[in-house]
Amino acid sequence: MKKILSIMLAAAMALSLTACNNSSASSESSNYSTSSESSGSSAAESPADSGAAASTAESQAPAESGDGQLLSNPIALNSEGDIDMDTALAYETDYEAMKAYFESREVDPTKPVSENAQTNEKTMEVWNYLRSVYGKQVITCQQMMGNECYEDLVFYNATNDLTAMKGYDFIFCTGSYHSDDMIDEAIEWSKESGGLCAFTWHWNVPKDIDNPEGGYAFYTSEITNFSQVNAVTPGTKEYETVIHDIDLIATKIQRMESEGVTILFRPLHEASGAWFWWGLQGRDSATNEVFQKLWYMIYDRLENYHKLTNIIWVWNGQNPHTAIHPNAFDIEGIDRYYDQEDISAEALSTYYEKCYGELAGYDKYCAELAGMESTGKMMALTECGYIPDPEGIKAANTMWLYYMVWNGDFIYETDAAGKAMVDLNGTPHPNPKKGITNEMLAEYFSNDLYITHNKLPEFSFGVREIPQQIKNWEYFRIG
Repeated sequence: MKKILSIMLAAAMALSLTACNNSSASSESSNYSTSSESSGSSAAESPADSGAAASTAESQAPAESGDGQLLSNPIALNSEGDIDMDTALAYETDYEAMKAYFESREVDPTKPVSENAQTNEKTMEVWNYLRSVYGKQVITCQQMMGNECYEDLVFYNATNDLTAMKGYDFIFCTGSYHSDDMIDEAIEWSKESGGLCAFTWHWNVPKDIDNPEGGYAFYTSEITNFSQVNAVTPGTKEYETVIHDIDLIATKIQRMESEGVTILFRPLHEASGAWFWWGLQGRDSATNEVFQKLWYMIYDRLENYHKLTNIIWVWNGQNPHTAIHPNAFDIEGIDRYYDQEDISAEALSTYYEKCYGELAGYDKYCAELAGMESTGKMMALTECGYIPDPEGIKAANTMWLYYMVWNGDFIYETDAAGKAMVDLNGTPHPNPKKGITNEMLAEYFSNDLYITHNKLPEFSFGVREIPQQIKNWEYFRIG
């Protein structure tokens, strides 16, 4: 009977996969586009004390911290539940004031750059934990995509454990396809499993700003008419799109704030390349003013206008031309996909050392904006294609705050159509081409360098338990 139930469960999971394929994505290097049809006053001299969001009759209530404490400003919505653009456009970022504010403060890497975050006990609990383990241990993280969570099943099947942190994406929150699935999953992971949460943003914009019905994309190659310069220029269509999207993301972050969820937020990632519309795209100026303006606009609206309290900022520009002031981020990250056949600890040790050296170089450019030699910020391997060998990390002395492996076939085997290859009980097959085997996972997850889910402390914002989905799968597991 149990075997029959297992087969039934596998069939149900297969149906779930089919349903979730509309919201699935592959690696950064492959097609990750969702190109379906579409989706005042200035900052004061001290931006942290300015920019209270105006409310309207349709504004949503202020967020609460999960225990009834009111936190960030209400976000003005229209009668249809979308961003009230008249209110949103009344606030503009004063870039010179932002720069002056950053320059007026000492760089203190022991505290979050967000003064709002310093008032949120749950955010500070996460922050203090990150600071306490940095340089001593490495937090394991897995990028998720699709609520079947096959990556989790691979890990748990081999180790009875999961990664300590999961990576999510705001990709489905803007553009034409709207889904809060990842927001729901992050809240559940934080509250019901006591796990840590990271978010990136593959930012979909109109392929043609003059024809929004023509679809949305974030890859530069798919966008025909969307000016990055206009995106930071008030009065343009691109600017209005950007303002709308930032404020829309703010509503998602505010919802997580109300549930007591802190996020490590990594906007405008991999800006060193031209593959995303926010990237450098061949510019060779000493500093990329457009990128800086876009970063400061996001920071200003989330921190000073909406006054969100649950963000830890991750800069992933990985280029001197995307350097921003160190008072505008908390963690520096580098994304690197190792494409060599040799994945031995020795080979990877050399590779990690090279990546760490590159990131230290990028740190120098940010530090120069503050007249420093180094920012002293925590450093992370914010995306990678292999689970790093912990012994390789030790040998290279590259003590990342965390690593995050990409999803899908970076972890499990897939068929020609990109579907997960699973057993009758719905268990996906580890992908040996990426070095993933049950034996390797058991060895790595048990290494004292790595902080896994089982090794996390009990945080006040959640109960450290295995997700219900894993419990359900485990009950029907065969053999």
